[in-house]
Amino acid sequence: MNTFYPSKLIHYFSKEFIFSLLLVFLVFLSLSLLINSVGELVYLKDKKLENIIWMATVLTLAKTPTTIIELSIFIFLFSGILFFVKIQKNNEVNTVLLSGISKTLPILIPSIISFICGLLIILFLTPISSASLNFYEQEKRIYSSNDNLIVMNKMGLWFMENTSSGYNIIRADKIENNNFKILNNVTIYNLDRGFNFIRRYDSEKIIINQKKWSMIKAQITQEKESLQPDTINHNTSPLKISFDSSIDINNLKNYFTDVNTVSFWAMLKTIKTLNSRGYSAEELKVKFHKYLSLPFYLLAMILVSTTFTMGRNKQYNTFMYLFYGTILGVCIYFLNDLSISIGLSNKLPLATSVWSPVGLIIILSTINLIRINER
Repeated sequence: MNTFYPSKLIHYFSKEFIFSLLLVFLVFLSLSLLINSVGELVYLKDKKLENIIWMATVLTLAKTPTTIIELSIFIFLFSGILFFVKIQKNNEVNTVLLSGISKTLPILIPSIISFICGLLIILFLTPISSASLNFYEQEKRIYSSNDNLIVMNKMGLWFMENTSSGYNIIRADKIENNNFKILNNVTIYNLDRGFNFIRRYDSEKIIINQKKWSMIKAQITQEKESLQPDTINHNTSPLKISFDSSIDINNLKNYFTDVNTVSFWAMLKTIKTLNSRGYSAEELKVKFHKYLSLPFYLLAMILVSTTFTMGRNKQYNTFMYLFYGTILGVCIYFLNDLSISIGLSNKLPLATSVWSPVGLIIILSTINLIRINER
């Protein structure tokens, strides 16, 4: 009879789990590439490009790292299922017990590997995914019918609006009420198609109602003269000037909520910048805590995968285990989404709404592991 030492078992279980992880990763990667490429081809088919296949490939590759990070929880869940189903069917748990080693060894090893992978993802993969997604959005903007540009930085909020007669360069100091409906200390530069100065609007406040912008206490400076609102016939009150903009307030907030374009390393600085401009950046705070909790989530997926593999006397075929895993993964996804929604509605602290599901999963899974080990 062969003698099994802990080092040999650790090496064996590590190799088997990494093999399962790579197998599941390749499956999810293939699906991501297929789905994303089809989506990009559908998007680009009406753009009349000569190199549509090449452009769709570039956009697909740029978007895929973000997709993989979003699917990482499912990748590790199914990897754990495959790993534990294999060692159960090969009766390798009994081999561990005969070696005088705890039954938790084959659980501990993939848990540690998953936690380390989670750290590597947030430290090294998120900067790559955010940079590639920024490239993706910049390329998509070239083919988009929306030519407006919106940026928020330490100098304020900047909008470049493409109009039929030229451009409007809009700068606002900050927003109010966290909803972009009120902009403070606003300057609007009206330029022609050659970027030549036509006039400038200065206003203490702009109130936005969808695409209708109303300037309060405004002053207009033209190329040769400065005009006060009460000397201009705008068919409105003396200190109020209204104009239509192609920038829809209902879509404005979306420009600042694509949190996947921000690297983990830049999140705190970005949150501070957005807060200084009157925007709470709650979505970015949620994403920051989701990144911090990712190693624990991946560890929790390994613990969960033992619930209906090692924790059952009855054995099923592999596809049945994967079916159960899919249902469980969907339930975990909606539990996490529900908790975050409660946090965004201010009924729970944001950090608590992110961390409570993973904490609950780890606690319940640990209780189940204790029960398994006592058998």
